[in-house]
Amino acid sequence: MKRFALAAAILGIAFAVPASAQQPVAIGSLPQGSLGYSIASAMAKVATESGGVETRAVGLGGSSVYIPQINAGEMEFGTSNTFESIFATQGTGNFEGRPNPNLRVAAALVPFTVGLMVQDGSDIREITDLEGKPFPTGYARMRLVGIMQEAIFDALGMDESNLDPVPVPNFVKGAELLAEGAVAGVLLAPGSGVVTKTHAQTPIRFLSIPDTPEVAESIAAALPSTYLTVVEPNPRLAGIVEPTTLLGYQYTLITHADVSDDTVYKVVKALHENQEALAAAHGIFNRFDPSKMAVDLPGAEYHPGAIRYYEEQGLWPPKS
Repeated sequence: MKRFALAAAILGIAFAVPASAQQPVAIGSLPQGSLGYSIASAMAKVATESGGVETRAVGLGGSSVYIPQINAGEMEFGTSNTFESIFATQGTGNFEGRPNPNLRVAAALVPFTVGLMVQDGSDIREITDLEGKPFPTGYARMRLVGIMQEAIFDALGMDESNLDPVPVPNFVKGAELLAEGAVAGVLLAPGSGVVTKTHAQTPIRFLSIPDTPEVAESIAAALPSTYLTVVEPNPRLAGIVEPTTLLGYQYTLITHADVSDDTVYKVVKALHENQEALAAAHGIFNRFDPSKMAVDLPGAEYHPGAIRYYEEQGLWPPKS
């Protein structure tokens, strides 16, 4: 009987502890080592220390894993991007036939770039030089990476039939294969931990996407809100050996419709007011412009808690 009494007492104490102390809210993201995880970790730190919302980053296999969890109310927040926020809500793109109507956008975040990288010593100078070469495809656990890759190749008149397909679960495996010389390239984000690790194993180099109106329009049609942008060489960006045109878009913070307005308001407020703390947590936030946290995303919906804060700051409605 004493054991049962002790158990009851422990349970009583547990239930007496405020919910926020029992279980921090989570920000789902890509696996540890990815730039996405670093972004989530920086936001979790600032939300906890400046927003009063105990928050932690959770690295998972990919957005196809954690976005349905957010939609189901099993996780409070997650990292995404402008076009995936639209895809996931509407059930298009990498979420074809699987709409997530409970998703809400909390904030647009840092500008982000991705591109195709190869070993620096290879004779591949242009994306079309990859024709016939072994290249990662499939991305069973990160379908969004495959969608982006397909959009780039399609804009250049290429598809899987022009490659020697090598199925991979995610970009981490693709990077490992590139370091081993088993594939000719992989789609990644300059500045990410995975790129840095790969570069330490074998020097790498990013390829420019041809910056023509036709290519830009084709990619933007497949990936709404994306654009082409030139990334300049920087000691912190391995593989950018010359001005390189890559695919650009904004990262986003997404949430569930039923997360309390107060929680979302506090998180958004903490991010908006603490750019320097975010940048101290990860350098990518040096590019974060708080005035651009509310952007027009036709097909996606913002959370009321975020809208309330943006209205107070004169950032709502967003400009198209």
